[in-house]
Amino acid sequence: MSFRAKGASQGRPHFITQALGIPVVAVVFVSLRLLLLNQFSLDAVSVTDDTHLGFGGALTLVDFMLLGCCIWVYAMDFFIDGLRWDALGVSMRPWQVAWAIVWGLIPIFGLLLVALGTSVLVGEVDGWFLFGAFRWVVLGGMGYLLVRWLGGKMAAILGPCFIAITFASALFWDVLEPWEAPLWRQGVLVFVFNVWVMQWFEQDKDGVSISNNVWRSVDRRWMMFWMAVVLIALLVFWGGQAQRSWGLPALLLLYGAMLILPNPVRLFRLYRLIIDTALLLWLL
Repeated sequence: MSFRAKGASQGRPHFITQALGIPVVAVVFVSLRLLLLNQFSLDAVSVTDDTHLGFGGALTLVDFMLLGCCIWVYAMDFFIDGLRWDALGVSMRPWQVAWAIVWGLIPIFGLLLVALGTSVLVGEVDGWFLFGAFRWVVLGGMGYLLVRWLGGKMAAILGPCFIAITFASALFWDVLEPWEAPLWRQGVLVFVFNVWVMQWFEQDKDGVSISNNVWRSVDRRWMMFWMAVVLIALLVFWGGQAQRSWGLPALLLLYGAMLILPNPVRLFRLYRLIIDTALLLWLL
């Protein structure tokens, strides 16, 4: 392994930045949900010709429980990375274990509240509807961790898809059939693109720790082709919106600039925080 100083090393992780990424993702998730509640309320805009978003206009406990499920995936990912590097001689610190445990326990308390089914806690939400909302999020998260554990080429390809579906399902939990919503489909593509950009920067680290990385598993020319396909699809979705903002094009331009000029954001692996925080541009 070729290590350099200050966390910008070729192959070496920077666990402080990775740990900070967990609360950053939490803030981004809540912010995106609030943007959806603001822009696409039940009385305002329909997501398809005959389906409206079922948002109640404010965050509920369900939102935070689903957030917990998504964060659990990140916490376990952080812990698994720590174990891999510990086996390679980069000892796992006690704070890393404690950090993973704290964030990993949050969704367990949330799911316990769901199991209790108390209307005071979750509001006037139909039990089966709530089960459906958690079903897709939990299955998506478990699917991601399963393929990550199995490894191999298919895991590298399917991993980003599981992450994207998990987050999109959590954001649109109160839409009866979210996959029918153009905005949901746009969100899935945005999240997939986000993971691909992240993994492009992580190739050196994942190569040393032998972790799943789509850029190391799929021919680079094919990856560039699929990134172009997703980019075009996103612009088509954006162009078809009745009310367009420049948030999505700005997000894509930022990602493109980072790929063209990667060195400024490699120090301390700050790209991890920038890539995830930039997701807010999607709905601005």
